[in-house]
Amino acid sequence: MTAPPASSFTFEPLFAVAAAVALAAYLRSARRAAVPGWRQAAFATGAVLIAVTVNSPLETIAVNYLLMGHLVQNALIADIAPPLLLLGLTPEMGAGILRRLGPAAALTHAGLSWPLWVVGWYSVHLTRPYTYALEHPYALNVEHAFLILIGLAFWWPVIVPGVRRMGSGVAVLYLLCAFVAASFLGLAYTFIPDPLYPYYVRAPRLWGISAARDQNLGGVLMTAEQSAVFLTAITTTLLRLLDEDQERADRQADAALAREAAQARARARED
Repeated sequence: MTAPPASSFTFEPLFAVAAAVALAAYLRSARRAAVPGWRQAAFATGAVLIAVTVNSPLETIAVNYLLMGHLVQNALIADIAPPLLLLGLTPEMGAGILRRLGPAAALTHAGLSWPLWVVGWYSVHLTRPYTYALEHPYALNVEHAFLILIGLAFWWPVIVPGVRRMGSGVAVLYLLCAFVAASFLGLAYTFIPDPLYPYYVRAPRLWGISAARDQNLGGVLMTAEQSAVFLTAITTTLLRLLDEDQERADRQADAALAREAAQARARARED
């Protein structure tokens, strides 16, 4: 297999142009709606991350040398970029997107987004579709686009404020179950001693890493990345749940004080 130097850059115009167009449209809307700077920074980071992931030496390494490069690439565009993009949306932006999606907006319902993400994540990494994508550039683009879409669908009900966002308690369960379900793939890569993909067995060796060690290291990286992302999301959601409980308790206390004051005024009038 003749491969380009590992340090060479790739150019995937589909993702570069799509990221640039999405970012330009978002920033134009953000200026009109006075979107907070942190939301703009989150969206911009997500868009740049998608573009850079497939337009850099990482793509060269993923396609020509190392499975771990491909696993890191998939993790970046499926687990990290989508929540960053969604953090950039205000409730109004989210509602507008759902209106434009029409029937496809149903994919953002938790009952569909959860199985879509889990089944999609495993399906993409099956040996035959994974190898086919590596051998056919158009299929690899489809794989990456699919991972981005299911990532957006999965994170939507957890993140987008005021638009089909589930309660914090349900969100913790949603995230925890997804983390457990997805973790088996990373653990399989980590502990299975024989390479799962003949494509990478035939690939040129890079940095003296064998195909088996490449697969195991890729599993470690995938497991570490998903652990960091999901545990951060679960912790944040738990803190949000505690805040909501405190706010609810404060409202109940205020309501009780208001009732007591009203009763006291009523007794004073009677006296």
